[in-house]
Amino acid sequence: MELHPRMFLVEQAKRDVGEALAPIIRKYHLTYVELNEILLCEALNWNKYAKRAERHPNDPDKKGDEA
Repeated sequence: MELHPRMFLVEQAKRDVGEALAPIIRKYHLTYVELNEILLCEALNWNKYAKRAERHPNDPDKKGDEA
């Protein structure tokens, strides 16, 4: 099986994100549930803009669910 060339980069990025989050988790004494909430909110925010770009590539001001 041949691995995609970006696989190792993505794995390193995962480790880097984990290391970057560790001090924030400690600083605010976050639980796993609280951290998950934060990360999911961020993911939804990023997804909102991806949806807009996908549905309205020529009108960046139009919201994703607008016709």
